[in-house]
Amino acid sequence: MRKSILLLALLLPARAPGLAAQTEYYARLGAVGASNLLRDVIISEITVRQSIAPMLALGGSIPIGPMGYRAGVEGTFASGKYHSSENGARTDLGTLRTGTLLVGVQGPITRQVRWRAGLGAIHYWSSDKQGIFLSGGTTRFLVGAGLDYRRALLRAWDLMGSVGYDFHRFTTEELRTRGFAQNQSVSRIAVSVGLARRTR
Repeated sequence: MRKSILLLALLLPARAPGLAAQTEYYARLGAVGASNLLRDVIISEITVRQSIAPMLALGGSIPIGPMGYRAGVEGTFASGKYHSSENGARTDLGTLRTGTLLVGVQGPITRQVRWRAGLGAIHYWSSDKQGIFLSGGTTRFLVGAGLDYRRALLRAWDLMGSVGYDFHRFTTEELRTRGFAQNQSVSRIAVSVGLARRTR
């Protein structure tokens, strides 16, 4: 029994650096575009939509098995304009910011391409409390997936290119107050590039 404990004590420190070396962190810059936040037809069609916005993504992952699968967390922040359209006339509504947090898994497709999928939340807040955000921002459940391309640059650094898709149902407290009972389906697509680093 003592020999088994001693052997385990000797093996754990030897294994720890290998596992720690597989911890990865990354940062990416890119842009995100989204479908309509609101579409309604009274006399004519009225839509509210975000413009394509610059985006920052930060995340990290750890291995969860010998087959190349990993578990991780990713947060994104985007800030850009949004506008309404009616009868061909477009009205600027100010600045709209979004923040997301996704917890997910990823796995290999090829040596340089990996898939990822996750669940989390997205939060909206506007620079001005007006219109559909008169009562404040909103937080919604989010599902997402994507593909990552990796190419080694240095011993511990990779160039990273990503394309991602996520989906959620949108509404705000102000919309509910005004009698909009249905949620709007919103799809977003993001493209970004950055750097990933493996640490010990």
